[in-house]
Amino acid sequence: MLIQNIVNTFFCSCTYVLTVDDFSWLVDCGDVEPLLSLLKGKNLKGVLLTHAHFDHIYGLNELLMLFPNVKVYTNESGRESLLNDKMNLSRYHETPFVFEFPENIRIVDGGDEIALSKDFRAKVIVTPGHHPSCLTYVIDNAIFTGDSYIPGVKVVTNLPQGNKKQAHESVDCILSLSESGTIYPGHSS
Repeated sequence: MLIQNIVNTFFCSCTYVLTVDDFSWLVDCGDVEPLLSLLKGKNLKGVLLTHAHFDHIYGLNELLMLFPNVKVYTNESGRESLLNDKMNLSRYHETPFVFEFPENIRIVDGGDEIALSKDFRAKVIVTPGHHPSCLTYVIDNAIFTGDSYIPGVKVVTNLPQGNKKQAHESVDCILSLSESGTIYPGHSS
C-alpha cells in the first residue's frame, strides 16, 4: 500500500491518498486540486472519514462531482454532521458546507471492516472525545487517527459534543495500537 499525504490549506488538515492494488482511497477530503494528479488513472473507491468537522470534509462535494460513484464512510454522528453546517462547524466559516450526496454515505461502526482490495481491509475503531463522529482506521500497520490523536498535541474537547473522558480513553486505545503501527494524524505538525 502506498500512502501519500496532502496538507490542506485549511487548518493544515491532512488528506491521505491510499493506493491499494488497482484502487485508490482517501482518508478525509480537503483540497481537491492537489489530489487530481495523484488520482489520475486510478479507480477511486471511497473516502474514509476520521470525523465530520469542516476541515476534514470541505472537499467532498467537489470530489463527488468529479467521481460520483465514490462512497463516503462514517458513523451515524458523522452522517448527521455531514448534512448540517452547524454540527460540522462550517457555519462559522466563510463557506458553510452541507454534503450534497447523502446517498453515497455508508455507515460503519466499531469492529467493522471495509474491503479496500482483495488483500487489504480497513478496520474501524470508534475513538470519540474530539467529536462523536471520530473513527480511527487501521490498515495493515498504518493507523489513521484524524483528530482523536495528534502526536504532541492535546486532543481538543472544548468544541460542541467534545468529551474529555472519552478523549483520554481514545488516546489510550490509539497508543496501544501504535505499538505495532505508524500513526497518520489528521493535521500536519
